Amino acid sequence: MKLLVAVAVFAMANGAFGQLVTQAQFNSATTRLGYPAPSGAQYNAFNSNLHKASITTKQEAAMALTHYLHESDGLRAKREYRCAQNGCPGEYQTPGCDRNGQRYYGRGYIQLTWCYNYRQASIELYGNDWMVDDADAVARDEYIAWDTAFWFWRVNVHSRSGVQEGRFGATTRAINGGLECDGAYQHIARQRFQNYGVVRSAFGLSGAGDERGCYN
Repeated sequence: MKLLVAVAVFAMANGAFGQLVTQAQFNSATTRLGYPAPSGAQYNAFNSNLHKASITTKQEAAMALTHYLHESDGLRAKREYRCAQNGCPGEYQTPGCDRNGQRYYGRGYIQLTWCYNYRQASIELYGNDWMVDDADAVARDEYIAWDTAFWFWRVNVHSRSGVQEGRFGATTRAINGGLECDGAYQHIARQRFQNYGVVRSAFGLSGAGDERGCYN
């Protein structure tokens, strides 16, 4: 009996007893936005790890995927394009946190940036701050790329005011509000919301969603 219970818990955690998002929906959301079809491994990682971000509704899953697709150029860029070659020297610097030889530019499916985010994610996910000494692991390792994306969502987005009420703009504000909600890049925030409508449709959700929480 204990073995059966253990197997059931493992299966539920890995989406075997129900899929919040089907692979067809995941693929459709990605390709409708003009990106190549994702791999089966990417779908499995997304669907089976939603619980790590405390995501339990299809609506919030659509919000998260919208941002992951935007941040990673359709799940293709696990390193910030403009920094991949030279590390963007002089940027993303945090005195007292940075380690010699490391650059903390955007990596992973949420484009994790800044040393303090690498450190906090490393400690909470793995029990120590090893990622501060190997920031590029977030880009090299598929599992870490997803782990950090879901960690960021759980810590910085999931519980923000308006998110559980379905306000997509609140998720954008949590991710990049200073530039896209209050700054000069509101057109990017509006594009995120338009993309969200595409993902919602692919997921079988009705309507365009609630735009509020960012620039309105």
